[in-house]
Amino acid sequence: MARFRLPRLRARRGAPAEPPPAPQPQPPPPSTELPAPPAAPAASEEKPKRPPPILRWFLREREEAPKSTTSTPTLPPPPPPKPSPPSQPTPPPQATRPPEEETKPAGDRLRAARSSVAGAFAAVGRVPAAAGRGLRRFWFSLSVQTRQRLAVAVAVLAVILVIAFVAVPALPCGAPGGDVCPPSDDAIALVPDDSLAYLHVNVDPDTEQYDKAGEVAARVPTLADQVTSRLLGRLPGPRGRPVDFARDVQPWFGGQAALAVIPAGERVAEEVQLLQISDTDGAKKFADDIATGTPKSTEFRDVPVNVDRRGLATAEVGGFLAIGRGSGVRRIIDAQSGAAGTGSLDGESAADAALAALPDERLADAYLSPDGIDRLVGNPRGPLATLDAAVDPAASEGAAVALVANDNGIEIDIRSELDEARARAQPGFFAAFRAFDPSLIASLPPDSLAYIGMADPGKALVSLIEQASADQPGLAAGVASLVKRVKQLGKVDLETELLPSLGSEAAFALQSGSGQKGAPYLEFLSSGVDAERAGDALAGLQGPIVAALNPTTGQTPTFDERKVGDVTAHSVKLSPTVDLTYAIAGSILLVATDPAAVQQLTGDSGGLDEDEAFKEATDGLSDSFSVLAYLNLSGLLTLGEQAGLAEDPAYGTFAPELHKLSALAVAVRQSSTEIATDLRLIVSPHAPPAPAAPSPPKGGED
Repeated sequence: MARFRLPRLRARRGAPAEPPPAPQPQPPPPSTELPAPPAAPAASEEKPKRPPPILRWFLREREEAPKSTTSTPTLPPPPPPKPSPPSQPTPPPQATRPPEEETKPAGDRLRAARSSVAGAFAAVGRVPAAAGRGLRRFWFSLSVQTRQRLAVAVAVLAVILVIAFVAVPALPCGAPGGDVCPPSDDAIALVPDDSLAYLHVNVDPDTEQYDKAGEVAARVPTLADQVTSRLLGRLPGPRGRPVDFARDVQPWFGGQAALAVIPAGERVAEEVQLLQISDTDGAKKFADDIATGTPKSTEFRDVPVNVDRRGLATAEVGGFLAIGRGSGVRRIIDAQSGAAGTGSLDGESAADAALAALPDERLADAYLSPDGIDRLVGNPRGPLATLDAAVDPAASEGAAVALVANDNGIEIDIRSELDEARARAQPGFFAAFRAFDPSLIASLPPDSLAYIGMADPGKALVSLIEQASADQPGLAAGVASLVKRVKQLGKVDLETELLPSLGSEAAFALQSGSGQKGAPYLEFLSSGVDAERAGDALAGLQGPIVAALNPTTGQTPTFDERKVGDVTAHSVKLSPTVDLTYAIAGSILLVATDPAAVQQLTGDSGGLDEDEAFKEATDGLSDSFSVLAYLNLSGLLTLGEQAGLAEDPAYGTFAPELHKLSALAVAVRQSSTEIATDLRLIVSPHAPPAPAAPSPPKGGED
């Protein structure tokens, strides 16, 4: 007969103890636990369910495991089964309530609701305890070997998680598994914070970038020597002769070199070279050798400064040999001293932001301050004016450039950090091009010599014209006059009819002379065009095109039609080597100077995206671009040689190495806060085989 213990009533806190009422059977408290099964179920009861497979496996493991000398903790005996509640329990005696409480049924209902909620929370609170007891019983039901194996597995998993999510992110750069370190730059702390430009090179032989750069230079040694000589030419040489790096500098050089361009007036700037010192005596001897006459020695902030009769000054500052004019060298000493009113580029916010946007793994880097951009880039006569489009001087807050050596060549990355408000108020050149994923490269021949891709050519052209109206009013006026004349001659409005029909993506390409004329030809592709609208606009332009391109000939040329597969090509002969042709194939518009472009478009000879040189040059670049350009340098050199370049003796000296420069890719991406330009030059270990000469025109063809 099962025994059970009656529940014990607890006295309320703060209330006088009352004698316990007569024992009455109480209903069990609410609980999510099921009652314990009877000790001996009757034969008529339902057959218990079979344990799940995972539990059966553990039971077998426990039975088959060898007996261990380690004693397994004894589980406490199960609690006795609780009695079933009576079908009609007698309610416990209730205290007599005053008559005034019986008139407030709402309060009673509220107290009853609170009691129900409290009971529910109590039942839920017992679930974790019950689950814990179940897990404990399950754990001790396993064999010792099984528990040991599970414990080891959990420990190993915990170690892996700690390494993956805690240790690896905290590793210093350069450690196995850590990030790549930027090159060591000890010179930036010597450069004044108002410098216009700063260039830093790390050629430490112990760095990976130095090894890769050496491998690339070994492929083109003559070209590499030319570049090195030009860089060293900025240094004064011993006794007036050119600097020989191996003899004059390398014995005492520490691996880092820098150039600071420091303002010396409203329109004047001066350069200071910084060479890291590993041997003080060797650096002092070099400084004495490059001086003219006997230099005069003075001290500035306790640093000896030697100035020769030409005004060339040298000083050892912060582990570097500073070379420049006296005022510039003193500015370097100021920046290194940290004196009041002085500062360096190290930690300067604009420089940090621009340099941080560069790849960490780089051989050299440069920084242009906002003032430097205005003077060196924004000025049309500035030495870096060609970088105007890549920097956007009107909106840039600082720009940085990185030189990176790769296994297959070199890469130059330019990052210009933009002020969003100024960039929106005065858009730069690349703001006219929205981002796109190039797809027309699959429609170009694999041996294309050059390619430029962009999105929405019609909208881009309109945006560029709007920019020109502000920057180049004369150019904008000329374009407006052309649009007006075309509208009068051909009854075609270029702005409302032709430009919107140019589609969603455009590609300009230069093809080799394998066409009917044996000469290279240009082509323009546009995808996503409205075929009917574009066809009507181009048909209306046939007359103005002929009149504009061939106005003085005795006979007026006319467009003729020819079928190339299922595509109708419209062509007009403008010269012995130029047949202006256009065709629409599906949603692609083609305009070219040779009908061979139509044949290639409708053929199945593969696309530029399958060319190995193109893939190598663009591999790893972003999938989305504002502008993407590609040059097949080997093919272009071959084309130049066929045009007479090979007869130039100077070209012959460098020709074998120039042919190893196989391809060049340029990718530009602009956002509201940055312009990112990546230029990648592929330097092949071996020059590619010379391509076959173009076949002569077939007989009977013009």
